[in-house]
Amino acid sequence: MAAIFVEPIQGEGGYIVPPPEFHQKLFELAKEFGILFVADEVQSGMGRTGKMMAIEHWGVVPDIIALAKGIASGMPLGATVSQSKVMDWVPGSHASTFGGNPISCRVALTTIELLGEGLIENAARMGSYLLEKLKDLQKRFHLIGDVRGKGLMIGIELVKDRHTKEKAIEERNKIIQACFEKGLLILGAGENVIRFSPPLIITQREADTALSIFEEVLKKVEKTLKSRIAAPKKK
Repeated sequence: MAAIFVEPIQGEGGYIVPPPEFHQKLFELAKEFGILFVADEVQSGMGRTGKMMAIEHWGVVPDIIALAKGIASGMPLGATVSQSKVMDWVPGSHASTFGGNPISCRVALTTIELLGEGLIENAARMGSYLLEKLKDLQKRFHLIGDVRGKGLMIGIELVKDRHTKEKAIEERNKIIQACFEKGLLILGAGENVIRFSPPLIITQREADTALSIFEEVLKKVEKTLKSRIAAPKKK
C-alpha cells in the first residue's frame, strides 16, 4: 500500500469530525507499515477550522497535504505540499495544462498573508460563537440531531426522531430552499446535514442575521413535521 488518503474532517460525507484519537492512531499505523499519510485539506485547509490546516487540531504532521479551493480565495488553483524527502521527483515528472497560473498564484500568496493577519483567528472566534448558538438551537428544536465542527466548518444533522435517528432528508432540503428564499445561502452535505461554512471574514452581525433566518425557517419546518406526525392516519 502506497498511501492512506483521509480528510481531517469529512466534507461531502456530512461534515463529520472524527474521535480525538482517530488521526493519531491512523498515522501511527501508516508509519508502522511504511505507508504515506496524505491529508486531503481541500475543504478543511487554509484557515477554515481556526488553524491553517485542520489536521493540526490532532497534532499530526502528514507526509503530503492536498490543497485547493480556499488556497486562492475562489480562483482556480490546487497545490500538493510535502517534505523534501518525499517530494524528490525530477523536474517535469508531474505537470498539468493549467499549472502555475500566475494570477491564481498571486491571489494565493495574498490569501496566505491575510490568513496570517487575522482571518484564522476570526474563523476560530466566529466558529466558536456559531457552534454555541447552534447548540442552543439544538436544545429547542428536536429536528436537530447533532451539531458538530471546528472553526467555520460546521455541520447540523437533521433527524425526524432523535432515538431512531431517522434522517430528515426532505426537511433538510426544504430548509435549504426556504433559507435561500430569505437570502441565506447554505449547502447540504451527506443526505441530511446542513453545513455552515461562511467566508472567513464573517462578522458577528452577519452571523446573527444568518442564525435568525435559520431559526425562523427551522421553526416553520419543524411545526409542519409535528403536524404531519400528529395527524391521524387514513384507513
